[in-house]
Amino acid sequence: MALSDRKKALTQALQDSEALVRAAASRALDRVEGMERLQNIFEAASSGEKPHRIRAIHFLGFLNTAESVDRMLSLLQDPEPDIRVAGVKAVQIHLPERALVPLLGALEDPEISVVQVVIETLSHYQDPRITEFLVPFLIGPDTDTACIAAEALGRNGDPKAESHLVTVLQGATDPFLRTRTAEALGNLRPNT
Repeated sequence: MALSDRKKALTQALQDSEALVRAAASRALDRVEGMERLQNIFEAASSGEKPHRIRAIHFLGFLNTAESVDRMLSLLQDPEPDIRVAGVKAVQIHLPERALVPLLGALEDPEISVVQVVIETLSHYQDPRITEFLVPFLIGPDTDTACIAAEALGRNGDPKAESHLVTVLQGATDPFLRTRTAEALGNLRPNT
């Protein structure tokens, strides 16, 4: 079925008697029209004014095609930190499995705001292998990043993080970090 045929069916569904169907058709139509204009969206994500680039990047995340994921991941190398952050945030929409390794590499980014959003994004993968990559940020020198890492470890739920969280809970001087580690401990899955 060609994209034009999909658009036609979805346009007809916008007239459905059920609001849920109309809403789903509207979202799907946005996606199909985006796929038709994928090259324009790629260009908008790659150059131009920052607000327009960021909007295009978020739309790439919404599209979640192989090409859009490739483009989002390529933006992890952009010289502008805000664009790298937008690329990571766009990955959060669908969490494609093939983004995991590039995101782990982005933990080495020199910009702390990029690292923080990568930590948060990685936690949504619910993959216990991520724990070993997040723990160094929990015990690192930056308290804000340590708080984000504690939340991420709790969201990830891997019980292997327990001893590190307990150590920080008992030894950290910052009350916000202790709060985050306490909450994270409560969110860990039981040891099996």
